[in-house]
Amino acid sequence: MKIKTIKYYNKALDWRLNPVDFTNSFSNLTLLVGVSGVGKTQIIKSILNLNRIANGEPWNGVQWDITFETLDRVEFRWKGEFESKGLAGEIRDVNDEEPKIRIINEYLYKQGNELAKRNNDKIEFKNQTTPKLSPFKSLVDILSEEEDIAPIKESFDKIIQLDPENRIYTVTTALLNQFENSSLETIQKINQPGLIKLALVYKYFPDVFQKIKKRFIDIFTQVEDIKLEPERPGNLPISFENLLNEFLFIKIKEKGINKWISQPNISSGMFKSLMQISGLYLSPEDSVILIDEFENSLGVNCIDVLTEDLLAQNRNLQFIITSHHPYIINNIGMEHWKIVTRRGGVVTVKNAKDFNLGKSRHQAFIQLLNLEAYSEGIAVE
Repeated sequence: MKIKTIKYYNKALDWRLNPVDFTNSFSNLTLLVGVSGVGKTQIIKSILNLNRIANGEPWNGVQWDITFETLDRVEFRWKGEFESKGLAGEIRDVNDEEPKIRIINEYLYKQGNELAKRNNDKIEFKNQTTPKLSPFKSLVDILSEEEDIAPIKESFDKIIQLDPENRIYTVTTALLNQFENSSLETIQKINQPGLIKLALVYKYFPDVFQKIKKRFIDIFTQVEDIKLEPERPGNLPISFENLLNEFLFIKIKEKGINKWISQPNISSGMFKSLMQISGLYLSPEDSVILIDEFENSLGVNCIDVLTEDLLAQNRNLQFIITSHHPYIINNIGMEHWKIVTRRGGVVTVKNAKDFNLGKSRHQAFIQLLNLEAYSEGIAVE
C-alpha cells in the first residue's frame, strides 16, 4: 500500500486535516515536521483510525477520503462519513453491544470506477443492490471476501505503527511452535507485535536474525550478542515463576561483562532501536510504517544509523514519520519534508519547496527554523 492522498475530518473533535498529497514525495519516506501540538500525531492517529474502520469499528463523527495504490499499481479510493453523536472516539452502549453509530455515506472506487456505494441503509455493489447489511460497519469490512474488495482490506491491514516501548511478556513457546513450518513471508504478515516476530525469526530464520543483530551492533558497538530465552528463577516476580519455561525474553551481552542484560533492564534507546530495526526487516512487503516522534529515547548514535536505514531501505515500504527535533530534520533532506501548520482546528500540510527554501540541506534547515509557518505553526482565529 502506498498512500497517495488523504483528507480527514473529525466532527466530534472539530479537527480537520486538509488534503495531503504524498505523490510528490521524493521517495517512500515522508517526514512530518512542525512544532509540538501542531497536529503531527493526530495525522498518524487519523491513518490508524482508517485501519480500524476498515476492520469494522465505527468511529464517531469521522469523515474521510483516502486514495492509495497497491503493490501491483492498482489505485483505489475510499471515502465515507459516520454520524456524529457529540462525543469523540468509539462509543459503546452500557451493555457493550455493537456501537450504534451509523455510516451516513460511503464510496469505493477502483481505477476511478465506482465499485460500491452506500447512502444511509441502501448499499450497491457493482451496480447491484445488496441485501440489508450492517449500517455500523464499513463496506471494506462487510465485503472483504469479495474479489475486488479484498485488496482494499489487505492494504489497510498493512498499516503498522511501530510501538518500540511495548515490552509485554507474551512471547510464548507455545505460540512459536504454531509457526514451525511457516515461511518468512507468513511471519512478516502475521498480526503480532514486533517482539513476537523477532522471536520467530530468532528460532526459525537465524540468518535474518543475524542481519538484525549486526545492524543493532553497528549502533551499539559495546554489544557482542543478542538472544531470546526463558528467564532464570529469581529474575521475575513470584507470580511469574511458574511460567519461566513458557515465556521468552530478549537478552543482550555487552563486551567485558559476564552477565546478560535481561529485557526489563535494557535501556529505552537500545530497546527502541532493536524494535525499529526489526520493523524494517519483519514488516510485510507493501506496508505503511508509521513512527511518531522518531527521536524519543534515541541518542545521536541511534538516530544516525536508523535514519540511514530509512533512507536506504530497498523494500516496498512507505514510511510516514514525525519529528520536531532539529538534528533529525537537518539529517533528512528537505525533499522528504512536509511542513505541518494549524489554524484553530484546521491542519494544513505543505511541501518544503512551497516555501522556496535553500537548495543545500543546511541552508534549507536554517531557513526552516526561521520560517514563520514553522516557528509559529499554531495560529488562532
